[in-house]
Amino acid sequence: MIRSTLCSLRNFSALAPLLQVALVSFVLGLAFALIEAWSGTQVDYGLEGASPDSLGARVIAVEAGALLVEDLDSGERQRLRLSRELTRLQVPLEQLSGPPLVLSHLRGYLLACTRDGQPWCVAQCFNAEQCQQRLRERESCLGMLVFAWFTSLACVLLHGLRPRPFWPRTRP
Repeated sequence: MIRSTLCSLRNFSALAPLLQVALVSFVLGLAFALIEAWSGTQVDYGLEGASPDSLGARVIAVEAGALLVEDLDSGERQRLRLSRELTRLQVPLEQLSGPPLVLSHLRGYLLACTRDGQPWCVAQCFNAEQCQQRLRERESCLGMLVFAWFTSLACVLLHGLRPRPFWPRTRP
């Protein structure tokens, strides 16, 4: 679809295939840049102004992407979301169930956990701003933008460096 649209432009079909690919990847890079600029600050994870809290708890259940924990003091149950960008597990997920842990969390996101002073999970961020930035990076399309523009640059360089046939000029 993109190629057919570009072919309708004047002289696009007359360009060398490498230059056509370069132009298409450059246009895709521009699209990714616009998406990144528009969505980079739009995503809100509800962490604005939050500060990390700690609690002593026991993990009741391990769910897909979350832990169900029970506060040791009050018996209140809470669901804490697990995110690779915010927490690095030091032990297998199944080992978290059972023993009492000291948990650090930020508005429902698990940050860190320790048992008997030993880290079982380590925080990847330490305040709301850092955590929100890490979560936004996960959804970023900067990788696609860089790849598209790198492809465009590589095609232009390959086109410029390719050997050209030598045709002697004939004088009229």
